[in-house]
Amino acid sequence: MPGEGEFARLKPVPLFALPPPPLLCYGSRCMNGVPPLEFAGVSHWAALAVLLAAGVCIMELGQSYKKTVRNRTTFWLGVACLFSLVPDLAAMLADEPEKSWTWMLPLHFCSVMQVLCALSLWIPSRLLRSVVYYCVLCATLQGLLTPSVAHDFPSWTYFAFFLSHGVTVITALYLPLALEWKPARWDFLWALLLGNVYLAAVHPVNMLLETNYGFTVATPAGGSVLDLFGPWPWYLLWMQIPALVLMYLLTLPFRHYPRGRTGSSLFHH
Repeated sequence: MPGEGEFARLKPVPLFALPPPPLLCYGSRCMNGVPPLEFAGVSHWAALAVLLAAGVCIMELGQSYKKTVRNRTTFWLGVACLFSLVPDLAAMLADEPEKSWTWMLPLHFCSVMQVLCALSLWIPSRLLRSVVYYCVLCATLQGLLTPSVAHDFPSWTYFAFFLSHGVTVITALYLPLALEWKPARWDFLWALLLGNVYLAAVHPVNMLLETNYGFTVATPAGGSVLDLFGPWPWYLLWMQIPALVLMYLLTLPFRHYPRGRTGSSLFHH
């Protein structure tokens, strides 16, 4: 029979614990999910290369001359957008189990975009697709190119981050290139407005739960382009200027379609 001291040394097993990622060591550095992702490092470039290849394949399928192939591609891309919420939660449980449940809510800007991306693929709404196109290519794409990821390859966080950001960026490009959606002349203003509605809505939640969804309380701990716009709360104000300019530039390819175009629906190409 084990003594009291042996029972004291036993550790409880978490109910929803996930196995740690495999331990890979290169020299003195162990890639076990602890070190942060290195910007423009090998793992960063590798992830971008994989997403680029996946995006090209998805665009080819979405532009197929076969209607069934186009419809299935659109449907499953939407499923991938929703499914990518699951690895986000799994990554937090695996790599940061000490974090409170308040950080596990699907309230991050990217999480909201994942849901809207799926809906934009399945619902032929010009305004909904405009919000996805502008917000993803202005915000989520920036996160993909200049990531602030706490755990490098081969952590759960690494794969979840690039999956969630990758499918949303691919979807934002899929809308005009495959579904032939086009924004109206001033749709980018609606996208900017709704983006700020999100920030205004999530900030009280951050104050109540002591979280930082949408980075309305502070800029990312690992650093980001938001640091260029000054301290809180000024960066929330100054970032509106480059966002407005970038959204306008994203409108220029469609300047010959002032009224826009809803584009194809899931089952009517």
